[in-house]
Amino acid sequence: MAYEFMRVEVRDCATTHFWFDNWMGVGKLIDATGAIGTTYLGLTRRALVCNAVSGDGWSMRNKRSRRFQLLYNQILAEQVPSVDRGSDLVLWKQGEDDYKDSFSTTNTWEQIRSKKPKVDWCRVVWFSQNIPRYAFITWLAIQNRLSTGDRMRSWGITQGCGLCGEQDETRDHLFFACPYSFTVWEGLVRGLFGRRTNPDWSITLNEIKRSRTSQLDTILLKLIFQAVIYHIWRERNSRRHQGKWTTTDQIHKVIDRSMRNRIVSLKYGPQHKHAGLLQRWFQLTS
Repeated sequence: MAYEFMRVEVRDCATTHFWFDNWMGVGKLIDATGAIGTTYLGLTRRALVCNAVSGDGWSMRNKRSRRFQLLYNQILAEQVPSVDRGSDLVLWKQGEDDYKDSFSTTNTWEQIRSKKPKVDWCRVVWFSQNIPRYAFITWLAIQNRLSTGDRMRSWGITQGCGLCGEQDETRDHLFFACPYSFTVWEGLVRGLFGRRTNPDWSITLNEIKRSRTSQLDTILLKLIFQAVIYHIWRERNSRRHQGKWTTTDQIHKVIDRSMRNRIVSLKYGPQHKHAGLLQRWFQLTS
């Protein structure tokens, strides 16, 4: 795969392999001619490009052969190497018909990755102030990839909601139709949503995606959303696997502490918004 990105600019031709280096922009010549090409052109498999040069021109056997006439013509069209031009230069593909003598991770990734339409919820998950582990769980939740009860049923395992006892545990129930999780969620976003706080997952997600006048409120709402999802999921797993229970008031305190810690940490980042965020957070939680 890497070979497809490499090309050699022949200068003195002292280090470039005739058959295996992409020096003409058509890939490996051995692939075009097959093993018999080495016999027709009189160049061994280990030959360098300089072995095909004599004096001031190209020198190869069977120039009149019809079998590889096109290849002959292509080689003759190439500039004859010369020691005056310096050493051979290995180039890396930066884009369509764009090769440079440097490597770019960004350009390489853009060429090999599978591109899909941009999802409208990306800014809810990925933003500069997020907490990575919270963002990851939120990313899984939005794609409905958490191992909730409805997904476990496909594996032959039946389980209800460990937070309220509901028989059918789904992503949409857990966030935030479950009375326990909705109590946590509603208590934290009351100052931002007011009476518009809704237990429906789709409505809630659409509301968070909506742009707001206050940038501080936008950041805080996304942080709260991710923090609640993370801690509700953690509480659900704690009850199921360890038998430990936490009240909604206790989770409120844990989330409040994590929010303050994250806001204060922004003081040392590139965006010095911690003062305004912290003040706004105090207003919402007072």
